[in-house]
Amino acid sequence: MMLPVIEKGENLIPTIHVCDLAKVTKKLVTDKIEKNYIFAIDRTKKPTQKRLVEAISKDIGTGKIQHLNNDDVADSIIWKDFLTINLKMKTSDVFKDGEPPEDAEDPEEAAKALKFPWHCEKGIIENAKQLNVEFNEARNLNPVKIFITGPPASGKSFYAEKLAAYYNLPHVHVKQLTDQAFSMSKTEEEEGLAFEIKTKLEELRDAAVAKIEEERAEIELPDGEEWPEIDRDGLNIRVPDDIVYNLLKLRLNENDCRNRGYILDGFPRTYEDCQHIFLVKTKKINPETGEEEEEEDEPELEEGQKKSFKDYVIDSSISASSCIVFKQDDKFLIDRVKDLTEAEISGTHYNIKDMKRRLEAYRKANESEVAEPSVQDFFKEHGVKLFEKDSKLDRATVIESLKIYIERVEKPNNFMLNDESLEAKRRILV
Repeated sequence: MMLPVIEKGENLIPTIHVCDLAKVTKKLVTDKIEKNYIFAIDRTKKPTQKRLVEAISKDIGTGKIQHLNNDDVADSIIWKDFLTINLKMKTSDVFKDGEPPEDAEDPEEAAKALKFPWHCEKGIIENAKQLNVEFNEARNLNPVKIFITGPPASGKSFYAEKLAAYYNLPHVHVKQLTDQAFSMSKTEEEEGLAFEIKTKLEELRDAAVAKIEEERAEIELPDGEEWPEIDRDGLNIRVPDDIVYNLLKLRLNENDCRNRGYILDGFPRTYEDCQHIFLVKTKKINPETGEEEEEEDEPELEEGQKKSFKDYVIDSSISASSCIVFKQDDKFLIDRVKDLTEAEISGTHYNIKDMKRRLEAYRKANESEVAEPSVQDFFKEHGVKLFEKDSKLDRATVIESLKIYIERVEKPNNFMLNDESLEAKRRILV
């Protein structure tokens, strides 16, 4: 969705947060300030219509705007007047900080006490994300954050698509992230995340090319024959985990995931994946100044050494609040794949060889015989109640039970598309 900007959007729109309006009103009453009028506005720099709408779109919406002609917007539309007002105003002196008395015992503390207690001094442009949080909390808009895991062919993606449509959620899976990594690696930039990804993938391609050339060197071709040129872009290289972690964290922090939630399909695959994605380092506060200390750089790891997550805590802003686990034995899942049509398995890993490899990897990561913690253990350790479901059950029954589990505490509210026709029947099953 694109937010509208009327004409060029160069008109000035004064704004103030309702909390700051209440605070200045209280100050006028308690301090018995007598003024005929005051300009109750925040200190936004250059509050043009376009800059305000761009900030809202960037930090709350899709980041897109569209310019409309004045005549294209009917005069009866209420927001037209708000967007087309043009007032250049200066914040009244009543918002200024007070001056401490010359004989104050502690001038700094006295000055601090006389500061106007701004809630949103720099306005919408500097505080759009915080205003987003306040908007959601005031309207009880609860993001629905769901992680679905299970062995291959257990139905993860099928149920993820159904739930994403029902709850109006972004469906996030690892292929999106790897495709994004390859797309970003084509950048011409010389710095930033895209450049880092490009550098790492080029190193992997160099290594793959070197291996192919080494293998070719050991094979003697018949006279007159030459090896074809190696297609670097066509090489089958695996995107490193650290790139996937970074891209996934960025994706879960995007506006649609923060505001509505997400369905995370099949990734992370291991306990360690979860640590890299959902844990953040505890912020240290300087006891003397009360200010946040700068984070120390992470130490470089030696080959084979794993990162330590000491002093890390769960990042509740992106971590899933529901964890769905599909279960079934290998024979059932392999037989299910055998029953798929050729069209259904084309371009997928749903062949017997790949199925056995992927099933083995899943069992090793989640049902380890040496007591290695699993993905499910990670969520259990952080207070998420797991919901395990047999992949063999009827799909309609499974979907209804999943909805009941997701809504176990309260019904999510995120402007979702709700199927009211099933509501009464579903509540009977609770």
